Amino acid sequence: MISLGRIAKFERDYSYGGSFIFWGMIVLAVGILCLIVNNSRLDYPEIDAEVTGAELQHEADPEDNADTDTYRLNIRYTVDGVEYETVYENGPMKKVGDTIKIDYDPSDPSKIGTHTAAWFPYLIIAAGVVSIIGGIISIIRNYKKNRRLKEQEEEWSNGQNL
Repeated sequence: MISLGRIAKFERDYSYGGSFIFWGMIVLAVGILCLIVNNSRLDYPEIDAEVTGAELQHEADPEDNADTDTYRLNIRYTVDGVEYETVYENGPMKKVGDTIKIDYDPSDPSKIGTHTAAWFPYLIIAAGVVSIIGGIISIIRNYKKNRRLKEQEEEWSNGQNL
């Protein structure tokens, strides 16, 4: 039968490393999902779209050291002779008449996006891997420490280290 003291000791010694592994796996899975979504857009055609309207969506907060405002842009673009008008959320500051680069889904040109932050999924994956490795290292160190303490306890109980 396992005592409550042993369970508490196990929890104390290994929960920190275990939680790093758990959350690292979740972050790793999110990073892989982001990479899959990002890579699915790599072959989307890129075109210029004309800005037909711009509205300030979020003003940068100088206290947060944010230096860019975001805008809701009304844009117009043409694919295979068909003109599309849509709203581009969180766009950069543009004036009516300016152009921006967008990509579109070839199977549904009304779905648009951009190839920004291609490095971001790799950053998320790296953070997940670092967390998992940190958790494994923590568990190994605690295991070795506990093994040394157990050996020392056995030596003392046998009177070898007096």
